[in-house]
Parts: sequence; C-alpha cells; structure tokens
Amino acid sequence: MDNRAILLVEDNPRDEALVLRALKKGNIVNEVVVTRDGAEALDYLFGTGKYEGRDPNATPQFVLLDLKLPKLDGLEVLRKIRADRHTELLPVVVFTTSAEEEDLINSYNLGANSFVRKPLDPEAFLHATQQLGLYWLVLNQVAKILIVDAHEVVRDGIKKILDEQPGAATFGEAGNIVDTLKLVHEQDWNVAIVDPRLGETSEVEVLKAIKQIRPQLPVLVLSVHSEEQFARRILKAGASGYITKASPRSELVKAVNKVMSGGRYISANVAEEFIFDLVSDSERPPHETLSEREYEVLRLIASGKTVSEIAGQLSLSDSTISTYRARILEKMGMRTNAELTHYAIVNNLVS
Repeated sequence: MDNRAILLVEDNPRDEALVLRALKKGNIVNEVVVTRDGAEALDYLFGTGKYEGRDPNATPQFVLLDLKLPKLDGLEVLRKIRADRHTELLPVVVFTTSAEEEDLINSYNLGANSFVRKPLDPEAFLHATQQLGLYWLVLNQVAKILIVDAHEVVRDGIKKILDEQPGAATFGEAGNIVDTLKLVHEQDWNVAIVDPRLGETSEVEVLKAIKQIRPQLPVLVLSVHSEEQFARRILKAGASGYITKASPRSELVKAVNKVMSGGRYISANVAEEFIFDLVSDSERPPHETLSEREYEVLRLIASGKTVSEIAGQLSLSDSTISTYRARILEKMGMRTNAELTHYAIVNNLVS
C-alpha cells in the first residue's frame, strides 16, 4: 500500500471527525492532512502560505474534497489542481452533501476521479468513507506511465495499447530530451517506456540522464534497432527491459507489467544474443570491444560527421575526438573513415 498522505479538504468538524474515524477503523495508517478551506488546500499542494517550503512534487495519494468550502470553493480548487503540472494527474474524490446535478457535471468536467454524496446517517457515512479509503489506497492503484518517443503517432499507439488493459493508468509523454528530463524530474512515474533516439544525443546518454535523475525508475526501452546491436549497451546503462518496435502488442504489455513490478524483461531473441558473454573477446564482432564513448564516436563518424562536428556535439576538443578515432581504428583493425563507415552500415550500427 502506498504510504503517502491523504489530503482531506473539509470545513465541517463533524464530517472531519467521521472521516478520520472511518479511515482508522479501516486500518488505513496513511497520514491524513486536514485543510479546512480551499485556499489552505492549495497552499498545502503547492508549497505556499503556511506550507511555504514544502516540496510540491510530494503529492498526496489522493484528495478527498468537499465542495462547499470557505475562501475558495471545491470546484475552483479542483480547477487549479488540474491546471498545475505537479497535480494534474492527482486523484481527486469529490465527497459532498450536494445533491445538485450541476455540481456532479461540473466536477467531472473539471477532472474529478469520483463524485460521492455523503450519507446523512453516521454509520452509513463511516462505511462509505472507509470503502473510499480502501478503494483509492488498495484497489485502485493508478499506474503513472511516461512514454518517450520522437513521434507523436507512436506515443498515441502505445497509450492505446496500454489503455485497453485492465487497471487504471495515467500517461505523460515527451518527444525530445528536454521535455523528457523535465517530466522525469518533476513527477514520480511507475515506469518509463523510452525510445532513446532523441535528436543528436546518443541512446545510452539519454538513458543515463534519466537514471541520474531517478535511479530507481524502471525504464523499458522500445527501439527500432536490431536487438543484438543495442540491447547489451542499453541494459548495461541501466534499462530494466528491452524490446523492439517489431514486437507484438502482447509482448509490450508483458514487458511493461514485468518492469513495473520490479523485474527485468528481455525478449527471447535478445537473451540468445547474450550467449556472447560465453564467447571470447577475439570471437566477438569488433565493435563489441569498444568503450561506450568509442562506440558513440564510431557511429557519428559513420553518419558522416567531421571531427569538429563530433567534438561540438559531444562538448569535447578536436584532439580528444582524434584520439578516440585512432583507438577505434586500432581496435577494429582498420585504417580509414571509409572502412569504418562501410562496417557500420553493413552491421546496422547507423540508421
């Protein structure tokens, strides 16, 4: 069970006491933060006012929100929650005495996850609150999935496949390295599904940047590259799983569930390639002997970039790139860039 706090926004002392009693009776041990007006609730969520200094990234597990509140009514609170990047995916349960259909419609239109009318009978109130707490803490664990791909149509396809599976999920998406690292930094995710081909940054460097911000974030790499060429490097860089875009829909779902639950996933043909671990270095393809940086420089040379262009892209000096080039030629038993380029094309090291 998630141990994050529950935010109760309630100005009625009787209802507050009943909610706290019901949650305790249901053996729900999460801290309950009580705010008694709409403005105070927003201060808590965004780290302002009396809660200045509180990290707005530390969102509660869910919000139990009354509508009839002092200072700022519940609908306005809900509107502001959905408008802020820190809280736009935060589960909000409207828990109110209102029987007005307009309130129900407005709540759902503004993004409420549930709308529950408070029972008038105290025992029924206790039971309803207890069930709400158990549902949102245990039965309705909403998976937060970050999808990273340079192509919007691919991101939409992944969302469609996963949205059809049992269980609730919310999605974030990014199409470039800047937006990716921003979302990784600002929000907690259960899993990130990443095609790391994002501009001129190498695939391995993209993955390393993600893991530097969130070392524990499970990352499933979904790539167009032939598995035998990239899987080893990607997994060594910290990925929890690796499959290609040629994989069937069922394998994507299986892989996501596996890595999200803390496991690792590689497809059968990737596993076969790891037989290389049992083969001597002399029998491996020459590019397998290169370091990560040497491999990156090899691919850039093969893509037609000059020493100066590579140096600028990697923020290194021309002389350093020339040294890497010399090492690559020596390790691979070659003498010219043309030989390197031919090798890279034949072995599918460049797109």
